[in-house]
Amino acid sequence: MEIRQEPGKTFSCRFWYYRNGRKRSKYQTGFTRKKDAERWGNGEKDRMERLQNGAEHITVSAFLERWMNVKEKKLSPTTISGYRVNIDHINEYIGNIQLRNLLLMDVQEMADELTDEGLKYRTVKYVCRTLHAALNYAVKNRIIDYNPSDGVEISEDDEEFEAVIYKPEHLNELLRLLKEQEHPLYIPVLLASMRGLRRGEALGLAWDDIDFDTGVTNIHNNYVIVNGITYDRAVKSKDSKRFTVISGFVMDELKAYREHMRRNGQLQKYVCEIDGKRPNPSHVSLSLKRFQVASNLPVCRFHDLRHTFAMMQLENGTDLDTLKNLMGHSKIEITSDLYLHPSLTLMRDATSKVDNIITLKKEETKENVTILSQS
Repeated sequence: MEIRQEPGKTFSCRFWYYRNGRKRSKYQTGFTRKKDAERWGNGEKDRMERLQNGAEHITVSAFLERWMNVKEKKLSPTTISGYRVNIDHINEYIGNIQLRNLLLMDVQEMADELTDEGLKYRTVKYVCRTLHAALNYAVKNRIIDYNPSDGVEISEDDEEFEAVIYKPEHLNELLRLLKEQEHPLYIPVLLASMRGLRRGEALGLAWDDIDFDTGVTNIHNNYVIVNGITYDRAVKSKDSKRFTVISGFVMDELKAYREHMRRNGQLQKYVCEIDGKRPNPSHVSLSLKRFQVASNLPVCRFHDLRHTFAMMQLENGTDLDTLKNLMGHSKIEITSDLYLHPSLTLMRDATSKVDNIITLKKEETKENVTILSQS
């Protein structure tokens, strides 16, 4: 390393290192003190020697492609598809930047541009989260020495999305109409709204997964279609793989449906399968919306039926830890963040408990008023 005093009493630093078998150098000037120049030189030399060969030339887009080649072996098709969409957004704005030159400012400008384009807060957050995970992998592999996406700020939507929670009377009417019409939606809607299954979990449920003797079913399979390709894959996480109770009304309905399908010679491997085919998940959601509109019922997403199940559980006294297990969440914080929002039923129950405490005092007060009026 060479330190020189330049004209104007500033100092410069140059050091040499090897990359791909070739000797290279880096130079910087403008230091007011010699020790500052030495500190910069030692730090940069150490950083360059630690980084992988070729790291200084790889672009963001090239690195993300290499990262995806690794991730594709471990992720579900739906997650891979989501990552690919996110990477398309990333490459549009910062894909040509060399990875070593990427700054927080570049990532922030990308996030701001995506927001200005009209993308929702959750979508932009997902894009930035994908980039952050990829850059953490780059740090881990010594391609860069820090994550330049740390600290990015994302503008929240003016109007926050809220799930449509069905009232019990609306859910009862929805199930009644579907059953009366022998609609293919009946069983998927029943599983989602009465046992909290995700759409893919309901469509991936096999008859062999259900133990009718114990009233317990094993939730372990997820049915999805990505880019026209059908997949039966394990559920999204180890916590999503769970056992849930189906005894009572739901088990009675499943037994009756199984017997009906057997009599008609239509009993297949999967619960929601008809004539050897399960419905396309996106068609299930669209069909539900059309049925709700035609039946003059509130319109909700299919996934909102799962939220309806969770809220009915909370409003009927189910504790958060039990609800977490029923929903297949990995952390209780996920459950509380999703469902511990203002609920009129919960608030009425909470305030009535306080009212009940002072009921006796109210009666005593009325009695005293009566005595006074008689006197």
